[in-house]
Amino acid sequence: MLEGPGLLYLTGVMLVFIGIYGMMKSYREYQRHAKPIKRLAATLTISFFLFGIIGGLAVFLMVFYGPSFWVLEAVSVTASYLLLSNSALGLLEKVEIRHRIRRKPVSLCPLPVAGVIGSRRDALTLLRALKSYMGTPTMIIAREHPERWRRITGLRPEEYVWLTRVEHPQAISPSNLHVLTERVIEFLRTSEDGVVYIEGIEYMLFYSDFRAVAKFLFSIRDTAMIYGGHVLVLANDETLRPEYMAILKREFEEVRVNELLEKIVGPTLFGVVAKRRKGYASSESSEKRSGVSEKEAQKDGPLRWEEEAEERG
Repeated sequence: MLEGPGLLYLTGVMLVFIGIYGMMKSYREYQRHAKPIKRLAATLTISFFLFGIIGGLAVFLMVFYGPSFWVLEAVSVTASYLLLSNSALGLLEKVEIRHRIRRKPVSLCPLPVAGVIGSRRDALTLLRALKSYMGTPTMIIAREHPERWRRITGLRPEEYVWLTRVEHPQAISPSNLHVLTERVIEFLRTSEDGVVYIEGIEYMLFYSDFRAVAKFLFSIRDTAMIYGGHVLVLANDETLRPEYMAILKREFEEVRVNELLEKIVGPTLFGVVAKRRKGYASSESSEKRSGVSEKEAQKDGPLRWEEEAEERG
C-alpha cells in the first residue's frame, strides 16, 4: 500500500493525466462550437491546465523539495474552481434568458402583436372588453391629463403616460422618445400579455421626424414579440400623411374590431357589447354637447392645459 511520498507521487501523476485529458477534450469542444459554448470550452481548458498541470507540478515539487509548495497547489485549485464556476454561472444566466424568450407566454389576447386602429371609439371599446372579460393589463400613452382620461373613458389602466411638455409625475415629453421606449419595454417585460395603447402619434411628429417616431414604434413592436405583448396604435389618414400610413400599415396589422370583440366576449355576448358601443358613442356625444368635441379633446384641450401651466410657471 502506497503512503507518504509514494501516494503524493501517484496523486501528481493522476492530476497531470486528468489535466492533459481535460485540456484535449475541452479544446476539441472549443473548435466545434460557437459562443457561448466556445467561451465555456476555453475556460475549461484553462481550468484543467491550472488544476491538472500546475496542480500536478505542485505535488511533484512537494515530493522532491518539501511541503512548502502546498501554497502553489492551493492557488491552482482555487483559481481553476473560480474560473470554472464563474463561466458556468454566466452560461446558465444566458441559457435562462434564451429559455424565457423561446418559451414566451402563450398569448390569450386576440389582438395582433402590432395593430393599427383608425377609430378612437373602437379602440376604447376593445380596451374595455379586454379589461372586463380578460383582465388584460394595459398601458396608455395619450395626450389627455390622466384624471380626465379616466373620467371620460371609464378606464383605469395599470400605467398611464401623459404626452406633454408640462412637468407632471406621469408625464413624458414627446421629444424624449428614448425615455418613452424604456418605459414601454419595462411594462411589456413585467406584464404578461400586456397591451400598450398609443394615441398622439401626430403630436410626436411636432417634435421628432417620422423616421424617429417609426423607430420608436418598431422597437416596441419587436419588444412585444419577445415578451408576448401587444401594441395598439391609433392612426388614420386624417392624422398622418398617406406615405406615413402606408409604412405603418406594412409593419402593423389593421385591427378588425368586430372580429376581435367576438373572440373576446364570445358570440352570445357580442350583441350586448355592440349595444354598449352605441351607448359609449352617445356618452361621447354628450361630451360634445358640453362644449368639447372628441377631436378637440385630443388636440386643443391638452394644448390649452400646457399653455396654462407654462403661464403659471
